[in-house]
Amino acid sequence: MSGLRLPRILSDGAVLQRRKTIHIWGWDEAGSNISVALTEADKESAQDDDILSSGSCICKENGRFDMYLPARESGGPYKLVVSDDKGEEVVVSDVMIGLVWFCSGQSNMELPVIRVKDKYPELLEIADNNKVRTFKITEDSSFEGPLEELRSGSWACVSKESITSFSATGYFFADHLQKLTGQTVGFINASLGGSRISSWMSREMLEGYDELLAEADKYSDAEFRKQVMETNMVNGNTWRSNLYESDLGIKEHWDAWDGNEDADNDKWKPFTIPSFFKGTELGGFIGSVWFRRKFDLPEELAGQKARLFLGTIVDNDVVFVNGQRVGDTPYQYPPRKYDIPEGLTREKDNTIVIRVCVETGLGRFTPDKDYKIFNDKCSVRLDSFDDMTESSCDKHWKFRIGARCDMIPPTDFINWKSTGLYNAMTAPCHNFPIDGVCWYQGESNIEDGYDYNALTIRQIEGYRKAWNEENLPFIGVSLPNFTIDSPVTDDWGKFRLTQARLLELPATGLAITMGLGEDNDLHPVTKKPIGERLALWAAHLKYCYNGEYMGPEITSINRVTDQEGRKAFKISLSHSKGLCVVDAGKGTEITDLYIKTKKDRVLAKVILDTDNGGLLVYVEDDAAYEEASEIMYCVDNTYSGGLISNETGIPMGPFLEVIDGNKKGKQSA
Repeated sequence: MSGLRLPRILSDGAVLQRRKTIHIWGWDEAGSNISVALTEADKESAQDDDILSSGSCICKENGRFDMYLPARESGGPYKLVVSDDKGEEVVVSDVMIGLVWFCSGQSNMELPVIRVKDKYPELLEIADNNKVRTFKITEDSSFEGPLEELRSGSWACVSKESITSFSATGYFFADHLQKLTGQTVGFINASLGGSRISSWMSREMLEGYDELLAEADKYSDAEFRKQVMETNMVNGNTWRSNLYESDLGIKEHWDAWDGNEDADNDKWKPFTIPSFFKGTELGGFIGSVWFRRKFDLPEELAGQKARLFLGTIVDNDVVFVNGQRVGDTPYQYPPRKYDIPEGLTREKDNTIVIRVCVETGLGRFTPDKDYKIFNDKCSVRLDSFDDMTESSCDKHWKFRIGARCDMIPPTDFINWKSTGLYNAMTAPCHNFPIDGVCWYQGESNIEDGYDYNALTIRQIEGYRKAWNEENLPFIGVSLPNFTIDSPVTDDWGKFRLTQARLLELPATGLAITMGLGEDNDLHPVTKKPIGERLALWAAHLKYCYNGEYMGPEITSINRVTDQEGRKAFKISLSHSKGLCVVDAGKGTEITDLYIKTKKDRVLAKVILDTDNGGLLVYVEDDAAYEEASEIMYCVDNTYSGGLISNETGIPMGPFLEVIDGNKKGKQSA
């Protein structure tokens, strides 16, 4: 076996950062003489006279070598040839020099294109594009310290075969940045659903956070981690197995219901789908519960291939159509989208049966989602009739409990613990020069008790130190509107205000996503505008982009008297060309701007001052006007009306600002 080895990230299809020293590193026998050459891709060997750049070094005693080639402008494809004095050689093909970005965070960064294919079906027929590439790092953690090498990952260009596994946000970011700059764009995808910010931070970055460091120490014990993993597996498997074995529906084969009334028909009770279980007979229920109904299909659907949408279901489900299993989903978040094979359905008296397992007493069929069977010719709704008394009540949903049980034991997600993901997925990338970081994370930190802004500052400073670039661009994503899974204590609005403080740091950006979320879904599918807004910030911060890259931003708020003698607050704005109100599904009336007094907040009337690029804000109560100390906008978990925007359609970010004061502007890079 060859002793000469390069890191995974220096592999076929790699994108190397332009205008930065090219770092080539790897491992070989100590004392080996290592030669490196970058040449045109069509050259047969590294000995050609027109080698682009080359160099040599000696492998250190620890078996590591590091070689640096001069920075180059964008170009390619190239071939990288690394050899030693023992005759061993590694050739890296199809190397491009372009723009490299590190894209990290939790599930909304990780969410792959396959999950948004119904929103963007054109991606499934996408043309090959070697100008957009990704390096996907598989979920991994280390608590013993930073890894020297990634344990997974390979480069992939855009194609019909590869695109479905790309991060949707990452792809749309890279694609738009490629169009804006004309350069090859490669993005490293290091993300994991449910992860916290401390998961992506080093011990040095967390210095002083004793509880988080103690957590990292605890999970550095390999035997302890093994026990945790075994406990997780045993607890989950035992809970599901016991529930399955005690489920009357399994024993009596309720999945095979043929639509005819049976002896136990009176035990099936009506249920409205979609709806929350809370407030119904199933409120607080834990265990397995079965739902069934009959449905008819028109000729265009009967017997044809079709798709079945069932919104999202908490917590997991198995679905049967006419007695045949058509799909299952093991946890609550993915949309239920199943395929109906040809020949399974008929025109009359089809049956659908769903077994739902509720793990923590919060079951639901998520409202305001699609519940239907359809093809490209027609669609039939499968949600409940509005009139539960109509004669065709056999086509309403009915439920019956299969088994009751105690709450499922909680899972201890090891990879979410502090420093683990950083050590295994981020730290090994610090040798690889990049142009910036895109960061889409925060959902798991909303109510954890830590100062997210302070942690973010530590993270940014730490990443910049590790990549050895003082003003390495760092662009975050402000969390979108969301309500359905939030307990009363979860304050997404307050958290967005914390995220907005990111812009107080130099060379930072923040993509505003209010209006792009789904109030009833933690994983909204509208990812293209998010990626594009990240790309606009990147182009502004790094590539001299002269176009607009953000929504309106406050510069000051002052008390004034308008031309008609009325008292008002004048909000001056920057980035206000084309000032307007956009309808993001909730109308165009501005209903999310309030005046804050000592006792309460008062809804204000807002008039766009398009001539001056600002806002005039009025309250009817004179006392409220005099007592007002701050003005707030979009500070709740979701919005209720139109969103203030500019020519880009990007909305103004949520804010809570002091009256009669100038807003502290963003520091320049």
